[in-house]
Amino acid sequence: MNADEELRALEGAGVAQCRVCGCNELRRWVHLPQMPFTEELRSADDPNPVFLADIDVYLCAGCGASVTTHEPPFGDYYVDYHYTTSSSGLASRFMDRLAETLFHRFKLPPGCRVLEVGSGDGAQLQAFQRRGAVVLGFEPSALLCRISRTRGIPVIEGLFEASSISLLPAAFGRADVVLMTYTFDHLPDPSGALAAAHMSLHPNSGLLVLEVHDLALIVRRREYCLFEHEHFTYWTANTLRKALARCGFKLLTTELLPEQERRGNSLLVVAAPMAAHYEPDQSALDAENPIELRYDGFQHELDKGIAALDRFVEREAAAGRKIAGYGGGGRGVMTMAAMRSAALLSYVCDSNRGLHGTIAPKSNVPIVGIEMLASHPVDTLLVFSYGYMDEIAAAVRAQPHAPARIISMLEVLGG
Repeated sequence: MNADEELRALEGAGVAQCRVCGCNELRRWVHLPQMPFTEELRSADDPNPVFLADIDVYLCAGCGASVTTHEPPFGDYYVDYHYTTSSSGLASRFMDRLAETLFHRFKLPPGCRVLEVGSGDGAQLQAFQRRGAVVLGFEPSALLCRISRTRGIPVIEGLFEASSISLLPAAFGRADVVLMTYTFDHLPDPSGALAAAHMSLHPNSGLLVLEVHDLALIVRRREYCLFEHEHFTYWTANTLRKALARCGFKLLTTELLPEQERRGNSLLVVAAPMAAHYEPDQSALDAENPIELRYDGFQHELDKGIAALDRFVEREAAAGRKIAGYGGGGRGVMTMAAMRSAALLSYVCDSNRGLHGTIAPKSNVPIVGIEMLASHPVDTLLVFSYGYMDEIAAAVRAQPHAPARIISMLEVLGG
């Protein structure tokens, strides 16, 4: 198929409404066939079929956002959700710096009220609580809610949506901060969530903090593993700015923390109600300029990236070198699910003990603890959780019989 034929095929695929602005002029630009949920890890003898469905991402002609149009059958999926990064030193430092910087830059007072949507195990809210904030979480996972409460972090169990404002206690009717880190793109009704956040914030001094995956980086890195059934929207600084403005927010900054202090592929922004006294900084003004992305040619680049990963793994195996992966979370699951060579990986290590003894959906690669590197050594380690590369490399090299080569998947995707 040549470029013109590909473009016509993509244009013909756009039929539904944008979940951000309601426009019905959508054009498909990403297609990943038969992909699983990122967290549907299971035991090897589980007889139930794995959920598999195509992932299609569409570009909206109206607002410029990239969205999915399907509604996966989540059921109780999030009730049993157990993903957390709080055991990572890098993630813990990020959480602490995020709280410290917000307090310092925006002069948050002791006793300020901080509401986190998608609060996980409560680790981020603890960082605010240590600085004197009154905190409350909103989290759909029953398991993570229990962990949060044992830490002394109060939490409301459920998904956050437009009607959620009625569940908040009176003290949080005018919160000082509403925080959504790697949560906003999981919400099927982003405009409804922003409207609820707007209603729950103090109109003159409230702050909305959003961390999403940066679509510009996804495209540049061919990082196809971040296209997931769990992600309904994909954002650049410009499209996020416009969505915020439609819901009564002004963008204040895209540079709350420097890049080296953020997590992998992090677009971290702070916004405020239009009437708030804060003024946007230069990074917010720069966000008014849209980033030119190669939407029409990206499918070809995506396929090239998957092929590069397959060639790398197959070359290692052909040379007689044993290879394993590191990172049993979403990046690892989705990367392996699209590869034809995933079965050549001996296993995937992960520091999250809750994942040990399971297999990744579709690829069926076992997920194990890092100690497996000592008892069943490999020659090459392919790191999917590249955002924690330094931390992972240090832990791996401390193991007996450490792999001779530790390589980030980003190095391979760019090949």
